[in-house]
Amino acid sequence: MRWKTAAAGVVLLVVLGFVAVFPAVSPWDPDDVDFDLARQRSSVAHPLGTDQFGRDLATRIAVGGRTTLLIAGGALVSILVVGFVWGTAAALAGGLADSLLMRIVDGLLALPRLLIAIIVLVALKLDAATIPALVFALAVAGWMLTARLVRGHMLSLRSREFVKASRALGAGWTHVVRRHLLPNSTGILLVALLLELPAVVLGEAFLSVLGLGPQPPTSTWGNIAYDGWTSQRMWEVTVATLAITVFAVSANLVADGVADRLDPRRRRA
Repeated sequence: MRWKTAAAGVVLLVVLGFVAVFPAVSPWDPDDVDFDLARQRSSVAHPLGTDQFGRDLATRIAVGGRTTLLIAGGALVSILVVGFVWGTAAALAGGLADSLLMRIVDGLLALPRLLIAIIVLVALKLDAATIPALVFALAVAGWMLTARLVRGHMLSLRSREFVKASRALGAGWTHVVRRHLLPNSTGILLVALLLELPAVVLGEAFLSVLGLGPQPPTSTWGNIAYDGWTSQRMWEVTVATLAITVFAVSANLVADGVADRLDPRRRRA
């Protein structure tokens, strides 16, 4: 509990995770349209009210959170895999190959992430309404920072005695990566995951607001905010935006706490 802000972030993430399970105990179907209940204010039966189609907003937020986290999870796995492979390859190759790989990363980092995702969806003619297409676009747009973090970490590990000893005994780089580098990179990968988590969630939300995310009846925090905006229901926009904001801030708090824990200099401070 020394890192109180990180602990607060963990608590908030647990609460949001619980909310994502809420549909299992909700008496309302998130896709059940009932115009007699449309645009109701908060009540005991509907804590957050209903939308313009009479659907329970609390249940839709919970279902939307589950879908958003599913998209984020798929994108994060892809980001970590691609970033780790790219960063490790650059660090171990060294020389011209390292410079070339990192200049590609620098060039992509100079472009807005949302623009890259849109270009991927349009250039490859992917159906942005499907979850796999959205996961792919977000992964392509977001692996560069992880690659840079991993590359710097691998350069540090490459000069360590246990890596030099393994290489001196005739071990190939594949064995070294599997036996030494990957196990000693869990901390930096965890930091990368927590840093990318809010960015991926925000990316899904922005794409949904632009009409490029999953389409109704599939609910995400982004398209709930978009539906609220188009129907001029600012309460729906506020609730969905608040969920996204709390999630992003919580992940950043946990990431900062993990970075403090892994950095001896920051830990002593």
